[in-house]
Amino acid sequence: MNAEEYITADNHLITTEMPNDEEIIEAIKNYECIEPEDEVTNKPIFFIQAFGFMNGILSFLEQQPDGSFNVDNSLIRNLAKLKKEVKLKYIASQQ
Repeated sequence: MNAEEYITADNHLITTEMPNDEEIIEAIKNYECIEPEDEVTNKPIFFIQAFGFMNGILSFLEQQPDGSFNVDNSLIRNLAKLKKEVKLKYIASQQ
């Protein structure tokens, strides 16, 4: 769908008169609200996933133009050390 089709997509819909404030309030009052369940699950994160996450963060930071992120070099060094440690633990877990 191009931009013009997107903009004019609603032009062919049949509309009726707009509801007044009281009708809107009544519709909202009578609407049964279903609360979303917390999607927080404590799924285990495996070594290889953690390694991938850190690798992605480091790659992301390397790709940014200079000055776009105020990141201390020690943070990057520590993240690289942590990535190396996770990789070593992953290798040890495979043996």
